[in-house]
Amino acid sequence: MARRTLLDFFADVASLDGEFLVYDDGYRTWSYSYAEVAAGARTLAARLRGSGINKGDAVVIWSENRPEWIIALWGCLLEGVIVVPVDYRASARFLTKVAGIVDARATLVGDVVDSSALGTERPVWSLADVREAPEASLSGSREEPAITADDTAEIIFTSGATAEPKGVVITHRNILANVVPIEREVARYRRWAAPFRPIRFLNLLPLSHMFGQAMATFVPPMLPGVVVFSRSYSPDEIVRQIRQRRVSVLVCVPKMLEVLRDHIIRAAPEAAESPSGKSHWILRWWRYRRVHRMFGLKFWSFVVGAAPLDPELEAFWGRLGFVVVQGYGLTETAPVVTLNHPFHAARGAVGRPIPGVEVKIAEDGEILVRGDNVTTGYFRSPDETSAAFTDGWFHTGDIGEFDDKGQLHIRGRKKEMIVTPEGLNVFPEDVEQVLNAQPGIRDSAVVGASMPGSTAERVHAVLLVDPGTDVDAVVRAANASLADHQKIRAAAVWPGTELPRTEGTSKLKRRELKQWLAGGEKRERAEAGAQRSAVAVVQRFAPGRTITDATTIDELGLSSLERVELMMALEEALQVTIDEARYSGARTVGDLEALAQPLEAAGPAAIARTEPINFPSWNRSWPARTLRRASLPTWILPLGRFFARLNVEGLEHLRDVEGP
Repeated sequence: MARRTLLDFFADVASLDGEFLVYDDGYRTWSYSYAEVAAGARTLAARLRGSGINKGDAVVIWSENRPEWIIALWGCLLEGVIVVPVDYRASARFLTKVAGIVDARATLVGDVVDSSALGTERPVWSLADVREAPEASLSGSREEPAITADDTAEIIFTSGATAEPKGVVITHRNILANVVPIEREVARYRRWAAPFRPIRFLNLLPLSHMFGQAMATFVPPMLPGVVVFSRSYSPDEIVRQIRQRRVSVLVCVPKMLEVLRDHIIRAAPEAAESPSGKSHWILRWWRYRRVHRMFGLKFWSFVVGAAPLDPELEAFWGRLGFVVVQGYGLTETAPVVTLNHPFHAARGAVGRPIPGVEVKIAEDGEILVRGDNVTTGYFRSPDETSAAFTDGWFHTGDIGEFDDKGQLHIRGRKKEMIVTPEGLNVFPEDVEQVLNAQPGIRDSAVVGASMPGSTAERVHAVLLVDPGTDVDAVVRAANASLADHQKIRAAAVWPGTELPRTEGTSKLKRRELKQWLAGGEKRERAEAGAQRSAVAVVQRFAPGRTITDATTIDELGLSSLERVELMMALEEALQVTIDEARYSGARTVGDLEALAQPLEAAGPAAIARTEPINFPSWNRSWPARTLRRASLPTWILPLGRFFARLNVEGLEHLRDVEGP
């Protein structure tokens, strides 16, 4: 049917049968059908209406990935309420600032965020309760709000160069410009997917990110498919989820492909071996059959977004027989500009522009975009908006070129913004502003530099300091004021009297600084690689920093994925097995050193703790369940009543509770 607004798409979603969303929080699993998601959205819409939150008002969502996030999104859209997503890793201070800018009427929060830090200025609702509404809000007739294609659906905020949040306005028309072309292409292949249904997606991209949102909210219903959300980023757990839930597609950032590659090579060393010459995909599948058994026979594809993908990483997974689909886009383009076709992927390219989107390369190599998917501008920022457009063309800040087949290749960035492996933006000026305010700092420069074995960039600082300044203390103090994704990973002291700058404009020569940093880090990595200790391993993740047993894990600025990488690096370098639960509780490098002792030296108690627990599965098989269900009422419970009397009160409170 014709799509005038996103509500037309919702009508189709509500009519679908079967399972839609699955959530595994590590303890229990919840499942929601398409009908339950639609009913929950209508319930929240009624609650919004009953609370006096109307069309044009804003509501902030601050939560981890969970089904209620999508229910809340649709509930707001039904009422014309503007959704303002905030990454769950953002600080409460950032959220409060954003909520004030949009004059949010309420904040919807998940389980892993600190909602107690939000104060009482505006209502805070738990996402776990969005499907419940007071009776008063459900009564009375509902007058449908008049919603058009040019109404604002979302405002998505990023950090600006002045440390002030900058909101990207996304309309129904912007999102539909992405949804409709993909839906038409999917329709061509839907009948071929019938034997493999349901197509399951394990989505690890945050729903506050437009691409993660699209791959959970809009693409799966086109098949229709199932979306699985998982709390854990451990490679063991990710592989287990894919195998046991029979997942077909993993949606993630490129960094996850790095973590999984290292995990796979450890478990199946033959994956690191590359056969000479080309071979048929069947032969490659057989050669790496142990890897395919680890993931399960239904898994075949990675869909990556939010950050640049290393071509070598793409080639590694392609050699194993998996398809890696990547695209290119920005929040301002809602989000897709180009997309690789899953069955005709071009390695090293980000695909062709989707229908309805125009792309051209400016004289200086910058990628310019025009189309209905492009934002109308930045929220209450006319100067920022006018600076981003020229004659209707949006300036992406990325450098690229088309090959002779019309495939777009990204060559770098024109802007000096750093894009982390998780797809979060860091503006160097924001970090430099905090650094320059620290005692003993005369000047600073922040650049994006890659970490060992990766092309992804992290925040590195080059400092011009007064004599006697403690650089590590400066970094600790600065990191205390920065958001997690902005935290300084490595720091180096510039040997000259002034940082290199251009004449006249006095702009920092960041490229020259990056080259200088790269030369020093190679030497440090070689020295650290020759040592076998937790301190030496951690040093590789924070080059230029002074690492001691007292250094805290938090001050290293590691993301959740990089903490997993660090654990794997410790196990590899020190030839030990580290218990994940104890690792999560480690606070300092000294704690890591204790965890990383060889098992013989750690004693029997440590060995018992570090061995994995393998729970039996036979007692959850269908014969065991059938026997148990028959035995409990017929002889187990009657026999038990000879020995114990049982008095149960309060069963009415459990009447509507869904069991595990």
